[in-house]
Amino acid sequence: MKEDIIQSRRNFIGLVATGAVASGLSLLPNNLQAKINKDASSGFAMSNMGAGGAELDEEIKRIGKKKHPVSYDISQAIPWGFIWSNVYYLTNAETGTPGEQLGIFNVLRHHGMIFALNDETISKYKLGEFFGYNDPVTKQPALKNPYYIPEDGVFPLPGLAGIKGLQEQGAVFCVCDMARKVNAMFVAQKMGLKQEEVYQDFVAGTLPGILPAPSGVWALGRLAENKIAYIDSSLG
Repeated sequence: MKEDIIQSRRNFIGLVATGAVASGLSLLPNNLQAKINKDASSGFAMSNMGAGGAELDEEIKRIGKKKHPVSYDISQAIPWGFIWSNVYYLTNAETGTPGEQLGIFNVLRHHGMIFALNDETISKYKLGEFFGYNDPVTKQPALKNPYYIPEDGVFPLPGLAGIKGLQEQGAVFCVCDMARKVNAMFVAQKMGLKQEEVYQDFVAGTLPGILPAPSGVWALGRLAENKIAYIDSSLG
């Protein structure tokens, strides 16, 4: 049973990560479709709990009107998107474009959704262990979000801003709501909890200022039409 759950999570999240289910849930593995249908009949209808995209759509359009707009696709629990956002601010300032004129957009999806959550939520559901992500300081499964307000030693270079500091400079962050839903389902299965309650905790535990996207690929799909450059931060 445990192996089936792990494999189903890998299969489904893999589909989400490649955009295969961006337009719906019809391509889910059969056993997962049955599970979702069962949960929908008991009040947890995933397809009806999504975040609307209107606010984020307008924000993406605003980013696209700024100078040199760029997006970092943070699909893994690694911090390169935050590092490169810092570098982008620094090097553009050196070459004549101040930070307030830049458009920087970070999309937290797939396993990267862990960085959209606060310490309490990560600790409560042992998400470091769940995602296989170790704290960069303790080297143990993360019990907090090290990149919101980073302490010394979190980044490989000193003085880099975390999520809060980047937001204060104008960077925009969004989180994949599909990832919140799907991971809520598997966390609930693993811990014997109600899926809707876990999902609502994920929503409530999302860090201030991070906007919900119906899915990460929904947000990424709007980059080209708004002339925003795409960078896959999972490649370093």
